Order: sequence, then structure tokens, then C-alpha cells
Amino acid sequence: MGRIRKKRQRLIRLVSVLLLAAAVLIMIFVFQVKTVVVTGNMRWSGREIAEGLSYDFLTQNTLFLMWKHRNGEAPERLPYLSSLKIKLDAPSKITVTVTEKTLAGYICGDQNLYFDEEGIILEISDEIYDGIPAVTGVNMGEPVLYQKVPTESSAQLRTILSITQLLRYQELTAQEIRFAENMDITVRIGNVDAMLGQDEYLEEKIANLRAILDVMNGTSGTLHMESFTGKNEPVSFSEGDIPAPVNGGGEEETETGQETEGIPSDENAGQDEAEEPQEPDPENADGSDIQAEDVLPEENMIQDEGSPDADGTGADQNDGNGDAADEGDGNGDAGSDEDQQEDAAPSYFMVFDSSGTLRYDAHVVDGVVVDANGTPIDGCTVTEDGNVKDAYWNVIDPNTGQLAQ
Repeated sequence: MGRIRKKRQRLIRLVSVLLLAAAVLIMIFVFQVKTVVVTGNMRWSGREIAEGLSYDFLTQNTLFLMWKHRNGEAPERLPYLSSLKIKLDAPSKITVTVTEKTLAGYICGDQNLYFDEEGIILEISDEIYDGIPAVTGVNMGEPVLYQKVPTESSAQLRTILSITQLLRYQELTAQEIRFAENMDITVRIGNVDAMLGQDEYLEEKIANLRAILDVMNGTSGTLHMESFTGKNEPVSFSEGDIPAPVNGGGEEETETGQETEGIPSDENAGQDEAEEPQEPDPENADGSDIQAEDVLPEENMIQDEGSPDADGTGADQNDGNGDAADEGDGNGDAGSDEDQQEDAAPSYFMVFDSSGTLRYDAHVVDGVVVDANGTPIDGCTVTEDGNVKDAYWNVIDPNTGQLAQ
């Protein structure tokens, strides 16, 4: 009986070994990568991705590939991918769904160096992709693919990455980020050159740049935000044509970028654009800079028949004699003046709301600080003397828009 039991045990071990060997052979020869379907890729080819995934004996096995990338992490061999997911369709067929890294911008040169949000060069190409800002005025060393952008200083690279991230966060599509010799920064968005100055208060400047562009309605010119710190500083604007981008982008690219920004348009936008050069304030007819608080509320104005005319007198448009409008009624009816004041567009001024956002369309209605839509602005109150206190404890005279003394 003992001999029979031992023979039976040896037989069981032998069968187990044979089964294990058969399983290994099946895994090796049956689950071989023969077909790879790549989805989600836009700039890099499926063949390049497949070759980067399956490159040696182990990675040519579909089961091993699924186990290796079970967490969705992209391999170091594919640095242009942020993630991937592998699905087994058949023993020898897999589907790889990839997510490519976002191109944050490109450095202009003999060849364009496209980099991601970490400053890694992902592509060196002659191509120019829409919707990606060109960075100009940067001195670099010898570029190496999949290495950091070789700027002369790491501080400048940090500034470039900071600007591209802030623009993306504010959903602004820039055509160009330009550095001057003194490191002053200018951002081209649509038809506007926003001069940001030095690498200071960039978050405040770009956050408020979005609010300014939203009410400019496509006007061409230059915004001067060099001294802007997020407080109640005025922002000057010089209207006029701006030079073409250094990267060779034409008018078509500029218009595309402008539409992407979501800048509100008027039903008669084409007509307004043609008439704008003929409608500057007489005080600025020489083309000098005008203050942002004079420009922005005009675009955000409540459209009423009784809105004041250009000289700010609030005279009735049907009256051809300016001051005579107040005296036109021999009965001295005070009600007409009151109705006219109610119909006139409010005087806008800038305040910080409770979230720290600078609002350019604040005005007072019935003792409440509201925006252009009549919605109360959180964190802003009207004091007993009629001034406005915002969330940062700035006290503003609502009639002049300036800080109260």
C-alpha cells in the first residue's frame, strides 16, 4: 500500500508540473502581442506608441503589459503621454487608450520647440499648431528632446510656465508671449497687446486681463498693466493697430484666437468696428492713452434711450441745445430731470468682491453695490457718508471711482 501511495503522489506531481509547463507555454506563445489598437492619440503615431510599449521579451506578452500598466501610468519610454489604459480584446490583441500631454507653448527659432506644463520639450518641429502661444525673445542653449527647455535662467522658464498656466486657467488663448531685453512681458491676445511689465503680480494681472477683455468687444490696441498690483490702479489703453506677431501668425490666426477668448460680440459688430475710430472721446482725439474706467463701462453700459451723450452732460438726445434741455419746459417740471437721471447709465467703478476678484462694473442702486446685471456684489457695502467699502476695506467715492480721502 505504501508503494502504491508513493507512485500515486509522484504521478500527481508529474501531472502538476506538466500542467504548469503547459500554462507557461500558453502564456508565452498564445498571449503574444500581435495587434495593438491605439486610440486617443493626436500628435504621436500609433506605431510609435506601440513600439514604445512592447520592446522586449516580457513586454511582448499581453498579460504582462496589462499587469505592468494596471495603474494607468505611462512608461518613461513614452514621455509625451500622461496616462494610458490597456484592454485585452483577444489573447494576442490589445487596445491602448492614451492621453497625450498638453503642449503649453513653443519657443520660436530655427525650429519650434514645443514644451509641456513642466517645461519638458516634447517636440522639435517646423509645424505651427493653432491655439498654442509662441514664446519670443528667449535666449536658449542647445535643445534636447524630452529634456527641460534650456533657457539662460531657470527663473525665466518658471515665469514662462507660470504665464501659460495662468492663461489656461483663465481660458485665454494667447498668440504670443513676448520678452523684451529688460525682461518686460507682453502677451498678445486677439487684437490686444497686454503689457504686463516685470514678473510681478502676474496672477492679479492675468485674472483682471480676462475681465477687461470681456468688455472691450474686440477693440484693437495696447493695454498698459505694468504697474498693476490688483489694487484700485487705473489701467490705461491705447487704441490702434498693433504689429503682426513675430511667429508669422496672420490676421486669420488673430481672429481665431479672439473668438476663442469668448469676447462678447454685438449684433452690429462689423459696423461698430468700422465706426470705432470715428468715436473717441474728444479729450483723447489726439490718440493719447485713455483710462480703463472710461473705456470699460461704456461697453458694459445699460442701453437706455436716455443715456448721456459723449460730453457727459446727460442732455436729451432730441434736444439740439445742450443746456437748454434742462430749461426747455417753461413749467420747470422737476420730474423730467429725475426721469432723465434714472434713465442714464450708472457711473461704474472698480471694487474687490469677497472672493478677491477685481470687478470693473460696480455701481450703487438703492443703497446696494451691484454689478452691471443688477446682482449684488458680495463683500461690498455703502457707508453712512455714501462711499463704498469693498472686501479689501478700500473706501471708494462712487461718483469719481477714486479712493476716498
